[in-house]
Amino acid sequence: MVLPRMLSFLLVKLYTNVLPNAADYGNLTIVMAYMVFLNVVLSYGFETGFFRFYNSEADKQKVVSTTTLSIFISSIVFFIIAYVFKSNMAIYVNVPENFITYALWILILDALVIIPFSKLRAEQKATKFAFLKIGNVVVNLLLNLFF
Repeated sequence: MVLPRMLSFLLVKLYTNVLPNAADYGNLTIVMAYMVFLNVVLSYGFETGFFRFYNSEADKQKVVSTTTLSIFISSIVFFIIAYVFKSNMAIYVNVPENFITYALWILILDALVIIPFSKLRAEQKATKFAFLKIGNVVVNLLLNLFF
């Protein structure tokens, strides 16, 4: 979607005005760059695989439960390992530790919604899918403005 990218661009002015110095915005950008990469790793291509098997299998619920369980377990394992080493990661990317904690929660929550959103797309529920995605953007924007 274009809307989240556009909002990120528009929020630059907010971040640079609110953060104590411009370097803090650079730190935020570094964390966001790592998050994009880790988001791909945590989803490990399940969206494409999900569609392939969901459309070809007779037992669609089995496909949903298997992929959901797999992503849930791998996300929890990732979270535990990353949380243990969050201090080291913060030092490595030169950001405050709380940035890493927030990023980990965002990554896990993003990973856990991959299959439900894919299921909506597979069931051709475009209106509900779009409503939830736009709602996500609105909540994200409001939280950015609030915090």
